[in-house]
Amino acid sequence: MVDNLPRILLVTEATLSQEGKGVNRTLVNLFDNYPAELLMLFCPEHELESNPTSSPFDRQVLSFAGHRLPIVHNRLGKSLNSLINWINLQLLDWFPISNLQKLEEFDPEIILICPVTSLCLLMGYKLTQHFHCPSLIYFMDDWIAIDNSRWLSNSVQKTANQLLKQADGWLMISEQLQTELSNRYQIKPQSSLIVHNPVDLSDKQPPDTARTHEGTFKVVYAGSIWSMHYDALAAIAEAIYQLRCDGKDIELILHTDKSFWNLYQEKWQQWQVTFGDLIPYQELNCYLNKHADMLLVTSSFLLENAPMTRSSVQTKLTDYMAAGKPILACGPDYSACNQFLKKWNCGLVCETNQIAEIKNFLLVVLDRQDLWQKIAITAFEVLKSNFDTKVVNQKLQVFVKNIVDRAAENSCVTESISSPKHLSFFKDDRTLLN
Repeated sequence: MVDNLPRILLVTEATLSQEGKGVNRTLVNLFDNYPAELLMLFCPEHELESNPTSSPFDRQVLSFAGHRLPIVHNRLGKSLNSLINWINLQLLDWFPISNLQKLEEFDPEIILICPVTSLCLLMGYKLTQHFHCPSLIYFMDDWIAIDNSRWLSNSVQKTANQLLKQADGWLMISEQLQTELSNRYQIKPQSSLIVHNPVDLSDKQPPDTARTHEGTFKVVYAGSIWSMHYDALAAIAEAIYQLRCDGKDIELILHTDKSFWNLYQEKWQQWQVTFGDLIPYQELNCYLNKHADMLLVTSSFLLENAPMTRSSVQTKLTDYMAAGKPILACGPDYSACNQFLKKWNCGLVCETNQIAEIKNFLLVVLDRQDLWQKIAITAFEVLKSNFDTKVVNQKLQVFVKNIVDRAAENSCVTESISSPKHLSFFKDDRTLLN
């Protein structure tokens, strides 16, 4: 634990719910051992209503009205929601900051903005203009690349540019994302840190190399299935189905929300994919260790999803690394997930969406149990050395504290230079005044 940690105002749509996924799960893991009295969460109220904050993060939570006009969740939404979003952003820009007195009483020493949508991007910017303290921006994917939302007084692109330019430090989920944003906005960060989802290894054991595979070979995918995942996942599903038709004892199991299953249910059933309920996070490691033979992560091959594929190291990767089973990543060669596994040499990478080629790839893998074990062992060791909660959180705390300390030192120097006492010499020295 780092001494004398600063008070952090965290501005994000992620509500720090223990049941959350993706960005939410990463933030929960990152602040797991941060003193609760030094952390205040500022979220859109509609997010807090649907996903209440879990203990101990619920000690200091404030909200703001993100959706003064509700989003339409029917066919009319396609034509109305862009206008509704425009109005909501303009109202958010015009209206005073909600709960400002309580925010001032908390008196943040640093503001950490982790936006998932334009709402917290804009609110984060408003807060940095009000509070004269250092700020950090944390992007976990490149959603701003495809968000061209505008409102009367500003836009997503201008606001992102302003936040990145004025930030005292950048936190990024990948080197690729940092490079992309730096090149796009022509900004070099004052300081930066790559921050992946950390995993608590205190109750986890290294892979059991004595265990041998028996029965059906189970390929498991755990998590959400957004458009940035689906087409690569579908290619794997079809390849595994064809292997089953060829007599191979292999099965693809999806552990995901029922809504994602239902969205593509006809295809999943056609390819004989097995549906498994979403596994609670606290049970994930034990389940994967006992019931999976290979863990799957997928990244879209479609050009329309390239900004997300290129930038986002998915949360599940480090969680998978703790399970003691080999990881298979399917996606294009520019996928951040593929690049991560290749950098650390801790997973298998399949960089094609051609079904015949995927089948051949899997056939080779199925015969190499020695390779599975080697990859699983390497992944666990990489995780232990680089992405264990203690390691990552320590680096983050040191990074944050250094920025606050540096800002305080610069402030003291500025005050010293501008202080009236430096003018007293000229006021008192008659010979110089004359």
